[in-house]
Amino acid sequence: MLVDGIILYLCFLISASFHECAHAWMAQRCGDDTAKLLGRLTLNPLAHIDMLGTVILPGLMIFLPLLGGSQAAALSGFIIGWARPVPVNPNNFRSYRRDDNLVSLAGPVSNLLLGFAILVVVRLMFFLPIGNDSFLAQFIDVLMKLTIINILLAWFNLIPIPPLDGSHLMKNFTNMRWETYIWLSRYGIIILILVLNFTPLQHILRKLISYTFMGMAYLLGF
Repeated sequence: MLVDGIILYLCFLISASFHECAHAWMAQRCGDDTAKLLGRLTLNPLAHIDMLGTVILPGLMIFLPLLGGSQAAALSGFIIGWARPVPVNPNNFRSYRRDDNLVSLAGPVSNLLLGFAILVVVRLMFFLPIGNDSFLAQFIDVLMKLTIINILLAWFNLIPIPPLDGSHLMKNFTNMRWETYIWLSRYGIIILILVLNFTPLQHILRKLISYTFMGMAYLLGF
């Protein structure tokens, strides 16, 4: 169980780093080199670690079930988190609203694309003579977990609550004043925790992940 937890956490770390690198890449494409100049246009996880979102929260959700108990077991099989947000200077954007939306969507879309690409690799591996090779079977299992985590990160980050990417989309769609968004951001983490615990959001996320995964698998002929 400990090994499985470590593998799951490493999968999350890879996915979160890919997510933030995509934000930095899109920001550069839109005219803002801030993230690149600060060394964030990289897949190196060390450049994207956030103590709360990348270490504490996902770590608790992965390793608490190892302690047993009904409350800890409720967290089993579910992981949420985020990496350190990529710094962006919207004054460098060519078109503020369009480019802000593009940069915000880049992370979730990149996770969906990465998840699909990994699933393609898994599909190709089924043509290999795996037989009773336990190593290859375990490797496929890790790749499947990596796919699921990427799908989860994509949908989770689209929740319209700061500091998640969906909050930028909501701000631009509703023409929210910048002062209002900053005020909301002060309580974003608290709001997010309450919403996750006292609304059916976890159930909705699980359904979205399941349907997205099944849709990808169907396209690949699983």
